[in-house]
Amino acid sequence: MGNQDTVDNFKEKIDRIVSNLKSWSIYEWFIFVFFIPVLLFLTYVLPQDIKNNYFILNTAEVWRLQTYILNEYTHSQLYPHLISNVLVYIIAILVIFAFENNKRRFWIMASCSLLIVPVITSILTIGFWHILGINGNSQGFSGIDAAFFAYILAGIVIWNLKGSLELFDHPEYFTGHKIRFYFSCGLLAFISAMIGIGGLELGLFLNVDGLNSNGIAHFGGFITGLIVLLLFDVITEKRKYFNATLVFAIIIGIFWYGNYLIKIINVVKGI
Repeated sequence: MGNQDTVDNFKEKIDRIVSNLKSWSIYEWFIFVFFIPVLLFLTYVLPQDIKNNYFILNTAEVWRLQTYILNEYTHSQLYPHLISNVLVYIIAILVIFAFENNKRRFWIMASCSLLIVPVITSILTIGFWHILGINGNSQGFSGIDAAFFAYILAGIVIWNLKGSLELFDHPEYFTGHKIRFYFSCGLLAFISAMIGIGGLELGLFLNVDGLNSNGIAHFGGFITGLIVLLLFDVITEKRKYFNATLVFAIIIGIFWYGNYLIKIINVVKGI
């Protein structure tokens, strides 16, 4: 009986994935799977002087406001920078199309990721570079990729647990199963915390093939994605415990990453 339940549950999830994939319109497939990647490639082929002057974020020129958005859509290296960012983005969109069945949530998340995240990551980049006392440039789609990645991690939890998330607000439903209830609560809190800490890995400053990754932009995109998803859930759903675990995840992530940034600042300043 248990094996049959497992098989039925698996089939039900496959059916949901297929149904979700079929629910997206040709317009949505065109915009998110075709148009945005093409836009990134078109930006890449622009003359480098134009990109340097009008697209790439320069932390010493804070009043070039258009670069706060355009820098996230700009690449000066085809491989691996542009290619890897586009591949990660396409995979993220396909995963989201597979599990997401709330179009309103998707459009809010996508709009914030594509339009608000670049501004936030640019402000964080400028602020951090000024604290370090150095100037630098920033470009690339990875901050937006990070926001979509946060959407995937939290969204898959929502997708897997479906209506079960509301049950965490009602311990009275678990009379005689208190241990199971508290274990489930602890497990959900742990999973949420791991999601928050996952942003730390994205936020590391690394040198890859001669390019220095902008860790604070990646982390800023990731945390912004989580915050937007949290706000949407608070406004539209009634699952206080789940939202509390997301708040916990965001705080844990910010605390861990803040400690990491302090270490970098101390190293750079020789403290």
